[in-house]
Amino acid sequence: MTNKTKVNKLAIKDIVRMEQVWEEENDDTGLYYYHITDVLNRKWQTIGLNVSDAIQVFENGNDDVWTRIIKPAPFNFNLTANDLINILEIGPDDWSIRNAIQIILNTVERRNEFISKIKNINLHDIANVLYKMKSQYLRYAQLPNEEFIKMYVANPVEALSVYFLETVDVHTFWEWRDAGGTYEKAIEYKRDQLDMTLIQAVERAEDQACGG
Repeated sequence: MTNKTKVNKLAIKDIVRMEQVWEEENDDTGLYYYHITDVLNRKWQTIGLNVSDAIQVFENGNDDVWTRIIKPAPFNFNLTANDLINILEIGPDDWSIRNAIQIILNTVERRNEFISKIKNINLHDIANVLYKMKSQYLRYAQLPNEEFIKMYVANPVEALSVYFLETVDVHTFWEWRDAGGTYEKAIEYKRDQLDMTLIQAVERAEDQACGG
């Protein structure tokens, strides 16, 4: 029933044995339903012969049948990006995912939306949900151009990061500036391709500067 690979690596807060899966079994050796509350405060239903077995089945991941979320997490108005990173136990070596959470999930609404969308907690699934949410935000919830211009005047590095939803450091900004990049060009390029990356924007600005 179990395997050694953890698909769902999220810590467990509570586990309670419920009724037997098949009611005709009247002894403690049968298969039971278990309700698990994870540290994101989502309630799951899974099955197992005992607590240890149920935890291993839970760690095998959601299958929408035996192991599934039966009650979503309540909205957490105080959830910060750092809180989410710590809850998901994303270490410093996984800096790209840490940065993505801080940049893409830059409001409490987006962080709660992430929790509502993801099921299994592992680096692959986290990265996949973040990628899909980034694409969605770039296409349908783009930072308004007026706000981008104001941010760009005050802090162009931060503005580009929020506008493109990706990590931007001062060196990347220098590449953009040296290629002739301006907030007007960023807006123009994004109008043509909503999900354009900053590197693509730099390349396009360089091509234009060279008469391409």
